[in-house]
Amino acid sequence: MVPRLEKRYGSPKITELYSLELPNSDEDTAPDDRLNPFDPPSGSEEISAGGKIEKFVVSTSTNLMYLTVTNGSTQQLMKIDVMKKVSSLNKPREFIDNMAASDRYGTLYIDSKVGAIQQVVALNNEKRQVISKNTNDRILGVRNGKVYIGEVENNELVKIKTTADLQVMKENPDLKIEWEGSIPFNKNVRMLIGITGQLIVYDNQTASVITDGHLADVKLHGDENYVSVDGAELIQLTKAGSSSLVELQPLKPF
Repeated sequence: MVPRLEKRYGSPKITELYSLELPNSDEDTAPDDRLNPFDPPSGSEEISAGGKIEKFVVSTSTNLMYLTVTNGSTQQLMKIDVMKKVSSLNKPREFIDNMAASDRYGTLYIDSKVGAIQQVVALNNEKRQVISKNTNDRILGVRNGKVYIGEVENNELVKIKTTADLQVMKENPDLKIEWEGSIPFNKNVRMLIGITGQLIVYDNQTASVITDGHLADVKLHGDENYVSVDGAELIQLTKAGSSSLVELQPLKPF
């Protein structure tokens, strides 16, 4: 995602967002690139160019875009709808560490922290529903009708829980424990949910893959390592002089 800055009335504002959505590795669909213009002075919320876009997610079914913009010690949660209207969704003094959008209904799931209160919250049509009041729970993602929540203690992922991604979410739904164990889970790791529901947590040395409640590790050998968005491919970059060699291989635990 690339923002475009434009000076309006002597004050620079972000007026466009350019996004590029890549298909799954087993699809022949061309990448979807979109220019998403909006006009802050038209009555929508203004996004200052002094802010930094930290998180960005899209609901593919509704084309709703959500982003967090941080400026100094303040943070805004913004929504951009199909009419390019920009609105603010966060509560006063709320900090959002992570978020994920439903691929079915456009519901946004966030890790919400206001003061000492940490919760997993669902937002849909400006309505808020608390999904979990456990201060250790964090939103991991949404895929194929499931909301994935991880319980994190001392920088270790110790539980994975799920609940149904419904069109109308209710307060404190039942959470099913899918896995229990221990995986390093700090700011250095990346995480995604694959197309078959497998959870992948990886750094530059190891990928931990949880499938149907079973954990397996994959050693990574590139100088830089990435996993495709569907969780099927491992992308390894190895330095070779002034360039890098790229190797693609299936991500299969041994």
